[in-house]
Amino acid sequence: MKNLFLFLFFVVCLITPTYAQIPWGEYSQSYNEGIYEDPSKVSLILAIRKENNSFWVTHETSKPITLLLKDSAFLKDRPLAKVIARTTFDTAQAHFFLHGVTPANAHNYQYRLSEYPGTRILLPWKPISEFTDSVLIKESTLPQMAYLGGYKTQLGKTLIIDVRHENTHQIVATSLISWESIRPQIAEVYTSANFDIFLRKLQYPWMSKATDTTLSLSDKVVLPYKNANLILVLEANIYDKSQIQYEVIRDGSVFTPWQVNEYDNSFVWIKDYPPGMYHIHIRYTAQPEHSTSYQFEVAPVWYQSTWFRVCVGIFSIAFFGAVAFLVLYLRQKQRTQQELSNKTKVQLELKAIYAQLNPHFVFNALGSIQGLINKQDVQGANEYLADFARLLRESLQNSNKDTISLYEEVQMLETYLKLEKLRFGFSYQINIQNEINVYETSIPSLLLQPLVENAVKHGVSSLYAQGNIKLGVSKQDDSMVITLQDNGKGFVPEQSPTGYGLRLTKERISLLNKLNKEQSIVLSIDINTGTSITLTFHQWFL
Repeated sequence: MKNLFLFLFFVVCLITPTYAQIPWGEYSQSYNEGIYEDPSKVSLILAIRKENNSFWVTHETSKPITLLLKDSAFLKDRPLAKVIARTTFDTAQAHFFLHGVTPANAHNYQYRLSEYPGTRILLPWKPISEFTDSVLIKESTLPQMAYLGGYKTQLGKTLIIDVRHENTHQIVATSLISWESIRPQIAEVYTSANFDIFLRKLQYPWMSKATDTTLSLSDKVVLPYKNANLILVLEANIYDKSQIQYEVIRDGSVFTPWQVNEYDNSFVWIKDYPPGMYHIHIRYTAQPEHSTSYQFEVAPVWYQSTWFRVCVGIFSIAFFGAVAFLVLYLRQKQRTQQELSNKTKVQLELKAIYAQLNPHFVFNALGSIQGLINKQDVQGANEYLADFARLLRESLQNSNKDTISLYEEVQMLETYLKLEKLRFGFSYQINIQNEINVYETSIPSLLLQPLVENAVKHGVSSLYAQGNIKLGVSKQDDSMVITLQDNGKGFVPEQSPTGYGLRLTKERISLLNKLNKEQSIVLSIDINTGTSITLTFHQWFL
């Protein structure tokens, strides 16, 4: 039973021919004239998809076909053949039919397929075994004919199909099909400014091209932000929107991904696009690897423009800078006022100390004069009183100054020591280092006076002629060092009930350091054999 089934299947396969089936109405056919009038006329029919028809406007012929039709060797081998040549832009197959050949006379013919450029044989000479079926016969309105198959090759190549007579080997029919590269060609560009012209041409295609009213195809086009339409008209006869695809790139990013065109026409129409830099890429669906690019720019709204943003940026920076400056200014002003207030307070405190130092000095001086009078030394008292008057005048003059020269301070101290020497008989020495310019070096007024008075009163006054006071001024790096030494018995400053001069001097130094922190003054006291006081004026010679 199984063997019988296989035998019947084999018989059916032998007696049932294989028919080619293509949707005839979706293809464009090329053939020699007269086949509809003469059913027996042997002629090749080349069928390619209709979509390719729209591209013949720009590529009606191809270079390989032109070369072959001018090749004498090619034509010599085909003296009786009427060559059918077509150009295709679709990667789909091209189909070949042989009119006038039926199952009854198919044994008299053979066909071959070759490729050009070159001499490569894709199909050697072979007999015809396939024919059209009843459906295709009805759609084509042609009698039954041979089907030689569907074939394709690479872009830039051409297929040659030849039909020869079996007995004479004479080629009786030839068809050429060349696969050509194609990319969209932009013919015209319209915007909202000339939109009416586009509509008129759309209604009346026979109108001449208004090249003087369209935009440039090479230079970058800048459109105002109010423009709502951009229409790119292609050099092709498009009748199906699926034949065109496009994408839009805005500022380097995909704005509209690849999509099928919206219209069954030969133009791409994009609308209502925001400001930015654009590239639109257009390609034919038949050859998506080849695309055409068009660049244009949509100017921003005035408040989106670069100059406006720059102005806003500058204004913002200026505004916040002004606010920051005002805040810093107010803070600095407040800080300056506070420092000025503190300085004024310190200066008032210094003046108060000056006011206390002068009576202290006068009290000590009057005490010395009283001592001379008690000794009945009228002449000494008169001399002392005259020198005291001069010293008092200098003291009063200098007390109104914040600083005086070191020379003036030393001169006043020497006058004072000279007066006190008349009373107590002690000796004194003043030594100033030669490197110090006493006229240009300043010192706070009356700073040393109370210290010298303490050296006289608490140090050498009880020693009389045995007493000795040494005042030295030296330079150490950028600092000035003043030392005051006496050979008295010494004292403890904190326990001295009458030490107003030393206490006021310490308070004054503290206030001076607040006023000038960069040039601080340090007071140190060493009590061993006698008393040694050191004043260090830091950074005094900068």
